[in-house]
Amino acid sequence: MPRALEHFGYSSSAPVLDDRIASLDRQIRQLARQCKMPSSYIELDYQTEPSFFAALANYGYEHDLVLIQPDNPAGLTGLGIRSVRRAYLGGCPADIGYLHHLRFHPSIRGGSFLARGYREFRKVFAARPLKVTLTSILEDNAVARQLLESNRAGSGMPTYRPVSRFLTLLIPLTGPGRRWPLRRRERVGNLGFAVRMLTDADLPALMSLFELAGRHNDGMPAFAAEDFCGGSTSALAGLQITDMVGVFAGNELLGAIGIWNQQAYRQIVLSHLCPSLSVVRKLWNLGRGLWGECPIPLTGGRVNNVLLDPWVIVPGREREIMPVLLKAATKEAKRRGALFAAFGVSANNPALAAVDTLFYISYWSIIYQVFWPETAVYGFTGRQLHVANLGSL
Repeated sequence: MPRALEHFGYSSSAPVLDDRIASLDRQIRQLARQCKMPSSYIELDYQTEPSFFAALANYGYEHDLVLIQPDNPAGLTGLGIRSVRRAYLGGCPADIGYLHHLRFHPSIRGGSFLARGYREFRKVFAARPLKVTLTSILEDNAVARQLLESNRAGSGMPTYRPVSRFLTLLIPLTGPGRRWPLRRRERVGNLGFAVRMLTDADLPALMSLFELAGRHNDGMPAFAAEDFCGGSTSALAGLQITDMVGVFAGNELLGAIGIWNQQAYRQIVLSHLCPSLSVVRKLWNLGRGLWGECPIPLTGGRVNNVLLDPWVIVPGREREIMPVLLKAATKEAKRRGALFAAFGVSANNPALAAVDTLFYISYWSIIYQVFWPETAVYGFTGRQLHVANLGSL
């Protein structure tokens, strides 16, 4: 009789490629394509080609996968993952968890597999206790939120406690006017700041800035120097320090932001476009000689995008420095040929005020803390939040 569930461990710091991993990789990518969220407006297919396990490094260095019907001849029918990553809590680096990639094939929805899968995760949480495990859900996903926030007594489901709202901007980099995507003509002068791409010589200053920000921001990623070397198994796979824009006052690094292209291993494919947006695309292309290529691809095409991530700013200077960083980063992303840039920020972070300097499309997510009665609950109180970096959501 085929197994209903399997707990499977994987390490991104010591990756393995064998026949079992290769088969599971194909099944996970197939399941992801079968579990797209339908929409009458726009439907995006988030892919991880050519390898799902290679892309896992973005989420953490160790992973616990709960597989549903792993022996099913037609392929895997469900999945959930808790990844372990490093982040600052209470001013110190710590291992934290991130629960993600909850996927259920339409054929098993409404059955008992959700509760059974969470019972398996409860064992994972007990076997590897962490100070906190986070997850994110789209604010507009009412069905998932109602199910997961209900905390039905006796169901065995964990508590989902909201920690923060999280804003994601999708910034079209082509548009009318030379200053696009800036909303307003910039003020004369640059307040004495120098803006340039970072070099290897700036790595110590960048690491010191992340450490400083981590002492003041709960959830700030705790990166290692080697993460900025472009390695394929690092938390910032494909990103080098030369992809970071820095803002300086004299020799002091005040802030930095990445131009992170993940398209070699994480892609966004447009699988459905409503008629009104199809018309917008056609009209845009009629005037492409004036404002450039339409950032909306044809159905079935990849979205040419970069992430403006990770970012870090001297605590207390976010309102001042973030507009400078976003202007420089969008300019560099355009120069590199991207048509969209994405940027994310927690709702209570002062850097949020800078988003109104740009034209953008936006959506909100909710960051939750996930726990059972016997597992740890972290008190997010008193500190500014930087609870996630967009490239790891």
